[in-house]
Amino acid sequence: MTDVPGALDDIGALDDIGALDNIDGVDDGSLHVERSAQLPGFLRFGADPLLKGWSVVENVRSTFEAETTKAGWVSFFMAGKIEKASFGFNRQKTLGAALRRMARRVKSGNCNSFEIIHVTTKHFLGVFRVSVAAHARHFQEGSVYFGR
Repeated sequence: MTDVPGALDDIGALDDIGALDNIDGVDDGSLHVERSAQLPGFLRFGADPLLKGWSVVENVRSTFEAETTKAGWVSFFMAGKIEKASFGFNRQKTLGAALRRMARRVKSGNCNSFEIIHVTTKHFLGVFRVSVAAHARHFQEGSVYFGR
């Protein structure tokens, strides 16, 4: 810190861009599902161009749980937040890399979906840092968790 007018208070600080504004369905609360998973027919999907083999669920969230239960399916919510980050020069590609890391982590836990809690971006000297926080989820028929 200096007392010089106009001097930078914290030279090492990152420029906090904050949450990304709904980039291709990636926003707080969005639910991403692996397309190779066996899924109920009532689910409506939107493309996820940043994450190959995965889709964004487009069902209305207020009726989603009721539709799932009515169809005899269960959506398990896994406790514990998962955070993955990536660095790059292009914000969109960096977000895609962070989502791919998230998808690998979710699949390694034998789950077939994840729900985004928040996405944040920081920028410093032309380099983006995109961080994705999510909860793993798993869709299946029946009420006993079997994983894959």
